[in-house]
Amino acid sequence: MAKIDIAIGIGGAAGTRHRHAGDILAFIFARRGLSVNAYNAYQSIIRGGHTFLTIRTSDVPVTNQGDKIDILIPLNQDP
Repeated sequence: MAKIDIAIGIGGAAGTRHRHAGDILAFIFARRGLSVNAYNAYQSIIRGGHTFLTIRTSDVPVTNQGDKIDILIPLNQDP
C-alpha cells in the first residue's frame, strides 16, 4: 500500500509556460526518490487555448494518471 500518492493538476492558457512549473515539481519529486507520471493534455496549440498538465507521484511505481486530482493549480480564469 502506498503511503504517498498525490495527483496534481496544473491548467492554464497555452503559451504561458505552465509546463515548466510541472517540470520543476516532477524534478523535485524524482529527486526525493518518488515515482512520477506526467501527462500534458493539449486541447489547443494556439496561444490562448487551454492546456492541462497532470502529475502523479507515489512511493510505489506509478503506471497511470489515476482517477482523481488532489491539488488543482489554475493559472487562468476560463469562463
